[in-house]
Amino acid sequence: MKNTLSTLIVILISFSSFSSNILFNRLDKLYSKDKKKCLVVAKRYMELMPKQSASYYFASIVYKYKAENARNSRGEYLHLKKAIGYAVQFEEKNDEDLQNEVNWLYTKAELNEDAVALISTLRENNEFAFSERLGTQLSKMNNEFFSEELAATELSNSEFTSTEVSKNEISEVFTASNSTKMFFGMPSGNEVIQSESESGEQELLGYINAERKKLGMVPLEWAEGLAKASRYHAYDLGTQNYFNHSTYDRKNGKLVKVGGTFDRIAKFYSASFVNGENIAAGNESPRQTYMQWFNSKGHYDIMFNPISTKIGIGVYYVEDSPFGYYWSMSTAK
Repeated sequence: MKNTLSTLIVILISFSSFSSNILFNRLDKLYSKDKKKCLVVAKRYMELMPKQSASYYFASIVYKYKAENARNSRGEYLHLKKAIGYAVQFEEKNDEDLQNEVNWLYTKAELNEDAVALISTLRENNEFAFSERLGTQLSKMNNEFFSEELAATELSNSEFTSTEVSKNEISEVFTASNSTKMFFGMPSGNEVIQSESESGEQELLGYINAERKKLGMVPLEWAEGLAKASRYHAYDLGTQNYFNHSTYDRKNGKLVKVGGTFDRIAKFYSASFVNGENIAAGNESPRQTYMQWFNSKGHYDIMFNPISTKIGIGVYYVEDSPFGYYWSMSTAK
């Protein structure tokens, strides 16, 4: 009787795994060919097999696609809110194998940056009810308190006396703490920003690797290309006066998105797949910055992603900026 029961359990587990693979493969093919049908089928499977995580993943990325192709901010809001809602349900399934297979941290980072950018747009359009609802949804996905003022990137009204510099023409070293030149457009990858504190960057890395060791993970190796990308972004955040993973230019007092997170990092680093970025502002201390990320689930997951092997960290100080110190960190496989 024991042997029969054990065999039945093995068969059921194998069948469940087999069914999961079939479902994922079917939805994956539909997503490539017909996203509308993919969404219909995914919702049908949610009713039939509510514990299967693949349906929620594909529903999330279909609505993400719809949001990216929406005709106006209200349409983008409706689709992005649903995308984040399904993302929350996908994560609740705790399917780590599937999350790793689809590079979920990458998708989640994009959902975050799209939502933060849209919240800023909604506020500029005086659509505060929508911005608040989207902020609440975003906080559910990140399992943390959402600061709408910070996310909206309207951090202060301080202005900079700056020289406009084309990002595609910069190849000089900017000295930390005294440059207020702004970059415009996407970087070329030749930009070199001098760190405010290389020892601080290494100290923060030490905290991360010490915890990774405790968790049985390999330590992250320093990648100079990722460090250059991180220093560049920290510099851009401070001098252009915004707080976002995407790259923005401030023109006529408003922020204009010019590129995404991973497109920017790729200008500096292309040796392996980049799978995450953390940003922080306001702390000079590497320890305080580390704890800020450590106590935020989304940031924690990026620091302690078991498939990551490379890291770069950048810190820059801008004297007249809203937060003074800006930190950025990128990881890769």
